[in-house]
Amino acid sequence: MRKFLMIMAFALVSIATYAKPHCQSFNNNDNKTTIIFTDDKAGDKYSVTDVRIIPYWLGKEYKATSVRVYIKKGVATVTLTFDHLTQFSNPKVKLKINGKKTTFKVCQ
Repeated sequence: MRKFLMIMAFALVSIATYAKPHCQSFNNNDNKTTIIFTDDKAGDKYSVTDVRIIPYWLGKEYKATSVRVYIKKGVATVTLTFDHLTQFSNPKVKLKINGKKTTFKVCQ
């Protein structure tokens, strides 16, 4: 039984380690900036916190105004909303997924 629990713990750590967001869409409509990304290694629990967008040339970070997570069959779909950004270039999103820091480029 102990061996089984250790294997399960290792599997969960492995899943969390390889979790990587993939940008699906980006828009700047309706007086807000919205980014949708997916992660196909989400498992049953997927927590997204400390979300910030970094418009490359500004050197400033903007905190998300809304974060929504939907999980279906181990795939997480996350919708991030920010105040309307009028100027940006090659933005990145910095966030924590299940407590681990990660960064990804926004698709454009």
